Amino acid sequence: MSASQAALQRIAVTRRIIYLLVAIAVVVPFILPLPFTFKASPWAEKAFGKVEALKPGSPILLSFDFDPASMAELYPMSLAILRHCFQHDLHPLVMTHWQSGLGMIKQMLEEAAQEKGKQSGKDYVFLGFRPGGSNLVLNMGENLQGAFDKDFFKQPTEGMPALAGVRSLKDIPLAFTLAAGGTTEMWIAYGHDRFGFDLAAGCTAVIAPDLYPFLQSNQLVGLLGGLRGAADYETLLKRAASATKGMQAQSLTHVLVILLIVGANVHYLRRRFAGNKKG
Repeated sequence: MSASQAALQRIAVTRRIIYLLVAIAVVVPFILPLPFTFKASPWAEKAFGKVEALKPGSPILLSFDFDPASMAELYPMSLAILRHCFQHDLHPLVMTHWQSGLGMIKQMLEEAAQEKGKQSGKDYVFLGFRPGGSNLVLNMGENLQGAFDKDFFKQPTEGMPALAGVRSLKDIPLAFTLAAGGTTEMWIAYGHDRFGFDLAAGCTAVIAPDLYPFLQSNQLVGLLGGLRGAADYETLLKRAASATKGMQAQSLTHVLVILLIVGANVHYLRRRFAGNKKG
């Protein structure tokens, strides 16, 4: 075997070892609990505090505007918020502007509701999807039950216990928009700014930097960004779930990559110095 062939074989073996180490780093946190803890960001704490400050029985509007393509980041975040609402005996009014996410949202809502024995219509309302975007938000601001005369299950919203005292968005103390697209800005312009309710947001990590100015202008009262934002909320809720495990896997993989980079550079420098001495 020539020297070049031997070098290529070593590279191939090294690559396989690296893949194996990365796979172990990703899988281990989902099998064994790790002592990794996360300090929640100030914006996550503010969003959590706004929900915590609501009195039991208060309505809270949750707009889950994403589909399975963004499930890895936004599903754990949404589930944690729903669990917090039901734990605090709030009445979530759940809707979406994304028709493609309806089945996923229904599954998530029923999972959280079953954990606390909550009933549709009495403890929460799944309003489902209506077309219209900003026009729908404006209609909700005038007459919420007119915009959604029936819920997702085709039950009339008029007279539902979970909607008692809620005629429009003006009766909503807090709304939470969790979006993979640009609907957060829509909720700010046509919801918060017109009807005065507090608005918090959750989004994918790539969108978060675009929303920071709205925190500075107080148009958002809190922000959860990506998987880290979901893990922050789970930490505040004191219920570690998939987001916390995902962040542990991500952190462990980052540490591994850093160690591999350092090790490779040390190896290169040792060989180079050894070669200089021989020369």
